[in-house]
Amino acid sequence: MSKFVPRSRDGKSIKNYRKRHEFILPGNSSGVKVPSPATGDLEKALKVFKRQMKDSGKLLEYKSRKEHIKKSEKNKIKMEKAIREQKKRDRFNSRSNRGVWTAIIDGKAQ
Repeated sequence: MSKFVPRSRDGKSIKNYRKRHEFILPGNSSGVKVPSPATGDLEKALKVFKRQMKDSGKLLEYKSRKEHIKKSEKNKIKMEKAIREQKKRDRFNSRSNRGVWTAIIDGKAQ
């Protein structure tokens, strides 16, 4: 079996290809390192950093803290979310119960 060779979209092999684990700092969940001064490494490190921020949920938290939301508004949003989830659950349950048939034999449901 041949060795994996990373290739670009046009089919040419990529020189100095680095994998994601080479950019992650051990023990630091929100930091990345740039292995060399090459521009490709800096772009890849930024890509890895953005992915880490998205996965950790910190970016979403920062966006939600841009403005103050009153407690009554938070409760209203929470209630709307719960209603949506309940409707979704009800739709799923109604779909799953469509194919169920009950046979009544000798006065007993089976």
